[in-house]
Amino acid sequence: MQLRSLFCAAAIATASSTVLAQEILIGVPISQTGIYAFVGNAAIRGMQQAVDEINTGNELSGGRKIKLLIADDGSSNTQVVTLATRMATVDNVLAIAGPAGSAPVLAVSPAINQVQTPMLGIAVTPAVNKAGQWSNRVLNSPTTLMTVLAKYTLDNLKPKTVMTIAARDNDGAAAQSKVVRAYMEGKVTLMPEESALMADTDFSVLATKIVSLKPDVVVITLNDAVAANIILQVKQAGAASNLKFVVNNAAASASFLRIGGRAVEGVVIGTDALPEVRTDALAKNFVAGFQKRYNAIPDQWNAVGYTIGRMYGHAINNVKGPLTRESLLNAVVNIRNFPVVLGSGKGNFSFDKDREPTYDPIIITVKDGKFVPL
Repeated sequence: MQLRSLFCAAAIATASSTVLAQEILIGVPISQTGIYAFVGNAAIRGMQQAVDEINTGNELSGGRKIKLLIADDGSSNTQVVTLATRMATVDNVLAIAGPAGSAPVLAVSPAINQVQTPMLGIAVTPAVNKAGQWSNRVLNSPTTLMTVLAKYTLDNLKPKTVMTIAARDNDGAAAQSKVVRAYMEGKVTLMPEESALMADTDFSVLATKIVSLKPDVVVITLNDAVAANIILQVKQAGAASNLKFVVNNAAASASFLRIGGRAVEGVVIGTDALPEVRTDALAKNFVAGFQKRYNAIPDQWNAVGYTIGRMYGHAINNVKGPLTRESLLNAVVNIRNFPVVLGSGKGNFSFDKDREPTYDPIIITVKDGKFVPL
């Protein structure tokens, strides 16, 4: 208890002190292993690209540079709290980028508010914001993304019966399923909801059930591997050729394509980013820079990491007066109309009065092993 009090006192003192060093340290406690690694590793690449562009372009006033302090939380809620607290109280980071996944972000939010350090987490659940002013996120709420996806499903796939499969251990993914069911209530026949854990791999029983019940559409709100494996195992179990799958934003990743293979052809996905199809200069430069750096086309999670890096750079330059954790937080939550590589490109990024991220989601599908817009 005494050590915890010392940590908190040190963090609060740091939060009110001016950052004088030329090197601005941003902590990145994020999943490089475990079930959220598909998000974390991709986001790191995007963050590093953004930070390197900011540093080499001398974009920060006063010759300052950003440095990322990256550590693997192992997709563990306990570990991410330990890492974030240590980064704030011992490493003296100015801010936190990440973690990845609604469960880790929500788990660390109380600690982030206790040590009073700005955080931009990769999560969808609004509960992150409700934990306190210091904990914020960059992804659209379940209502924003999944309402658009549910509407597309009804208008274009025209199902009569729908089954939903939700996560039992992820608040954001579970909330996404609730949005879908609420939107479709009374418009279609909703079968009782099925569920799975984010680390599950054997879906033989569920696959047999889906084949026997014959829904027109199955909506999955889980992580990349689980979604891909469910679809793969359902098709192996003999699903009808006209069965359609609709999946949340977790599927908009290279790992979903790799795991699912041909089984995920035609799957409909709601995503936060598909920068490769945008024609604006910001997206084209991001894609070109990413390809040169990593010899790959950036996916949604690369774009999310890049956005976080760019948002922190933008906010740092917008601070009037001394750069402190408090002044940076104020600059972050007051971001309005900021061009990002998230969304369709038709509108920019803003935080609303409740610190909710706002930008246009995109509906995509898998065609010939690639993501394409619908």
